Amino acid sequence: MAALAMLLAGSPVAAATDLTTLLANPPGTDWVDVGPAADRLVGTFSSHDYALFLKAAGSSPGSIETELNLDGFTRGYGLEWEQRGTQDLLVERVFEFKDSRGAGFWYGTLKSGSERAKQYTRAIPIPASLPNSFGAVLYAPGNGYQYRVEFVKGNLVFVVHMDSDVNDLSRPAVTQAAAMFEAAPARTDVPPGAGQAVNDLVRNVEIAAGALIVFLALVAAGAVLLVTRRRRQTVGVLPGGLTMSADGAYWWDGAQWREASMEVPSTAQRSPDGAYWWDGRAWRPSPSTRPSG
Repeated sequence: MAALAMLLAGSPVAAATDLTTLLANPPGTDWVDVGPAADRLVGTFSSHDYALFLKAAGSSPGSIETELNLDGFTRGYGLEWEQRGTQDLLVERVFEFKDSRGAGFWYGTLKSGSERAKQYTRAIPIPASLPNSFGAVLYAPGNGYQYRVEFVKGNLVFVVHMDSDVNDLSRPAVTQAAAMFEAAPARTDVPPGAGQAVNDLVRNVEIAAGALIVFLALVAAGAVLLVTRRRRQTVGVLPGGLTMSADGAYWWDGAQWREASMEVPSTAQRSPDGAYWWDGRAWRPSPSTRPSG
């Protein structure tokens, strides 16, 4: 009976892999976290979140949500950093799929999109130690350069791009991608029930209907330059030594961005009654939370 009970219980379900551990640290301490916003894909995201991000960043999402779902997308995770002084940008993302076939389809979509983009300038040489990958340099007048390296490993697709007005970041982009490839597992444990199995018939019908082709056309028209086309988050040091984001929503504590509406810097000047604090530009109401920093 005990043996039967064990068989009925089945094998324990493995915990889903923590995607936050799969991205690489930035190249140096002068790269600071960029806080979340509608037009920044920071943190965990779904296929719907990704489509909303494209729209907020100024691109048409087309049929991208459908495409991801048909490929068996389960979840994703992204981070962004900005380098002090240069305002160069580093973006890292990982897309997880139910199986390697779906990941391969999505990788092919991204690769085709970059290669067909009118901003495509040249390929980035990729070492043999980074298989199943491609690199591309994109350029748009007035928006600068974007150095993209993307690769597929198992059921994961990784995206790295570094944006700059003047600096050639092709080599550090490859370095970031290589670090992630080395650390990435052969495959991840997906959340139970997440993602749909790739259905070739349904997927082919969608492609024949123009879903993927429409997306590629949008990419070729300029949808890939998402970050360089949007306003970068300016990091500015204000009187009193405070570092605030351009929109005033965050302040920098030396290690991470904190929400100005939730926490007050310990060094901030306060009104006599403690009801307001000075952010270097304006008086702000003090939140009910205790000051930190």
